[in-house]
Amino acid sequence: MKNQSDAGLEARLTAPLEIMLASFAPIGIEGRDLVRRSFSGAPQHQPSGAAIPMDPERNQARLVASGWIARGAMLNDGRRQIIGLSLPGDVIVASGSVDADLLVWALTDVVTVDATAFWTTLSEPGAQASPLSEAWRRCRTAERLRMARQVVRLGRLNAYERTAHLLLELHERQVRLGTARGGALHLPLTQDVLADILGLSAVHMNRTLQQLRRNVLVDYRTGRTLLQDLPGLVQAANLSAVCGPLIPPP
Repeated sequence: MKNQSDAGLEARLTAPLEIMLASFAPIGIEGRDLVRRSFSGAPQHQPSGAAIPMDPERNQARLVASGWIARGAMLNDGRRQIIGLSLPGDVIVASGSVDADLLVWALTDVVTVDATAFWTTLSEPGAQASPLSEAWRRCRTAERLRMARQVVRLGRLNAYERTAHLLLELHERQVRLGTARGGALHLPLTQDVLADILGLSAVHMNRTLQQLRRNVLVDYRTGRTLLQDLPGLVQAANLSAVCGPLIPPP
């Protein structure tokens, strides 16, 4: 039986996941308790820049309790492409040969906890229908939509549109977590990291952020960024509602 201290630690570690799931659909007390019971093992702390150890052979999953994590590829000449970001409350999974070829590393100091049992319980075929499973299904749908957005961003949008849309997407994710207030966005990403996400050179990234600032749309600072005109930024992103910056409410 877990003591009160262990239960309190689990609640703190899973709080971002509980908040995010509840933003998609109510999970109730039973769902909350199931989330907290599904995580085991000691939290792992990784400093910024460190690799996140994952085991694709056993479909390992980890919950991001705090910090930001990137997944991407490194080219032979040293360039890299970030294909996805994991924020607090996200579950990262390593499964199959594709994931084995991708790098997963900490963009900030991070804390993760083993989420394999949680992932297996809710993702296996025939999982029992429940409010929690419905919230998880919608959460996974949003994750697939983010991947589609990234493909569209890199394939069809110019630098100005890419940057506007990425910032709106990150704002939306933080609204779900309750960490965004108005247009204020927690953004612990350097311009080099933003360039790696958006497929731009560092110089082009800097010029694009300056243009957004001149147009009074974004006041970018590493750590905290202000989206000054959300409707204007939506227009600058130039995407339809289907792949646009906001996920329609359930």
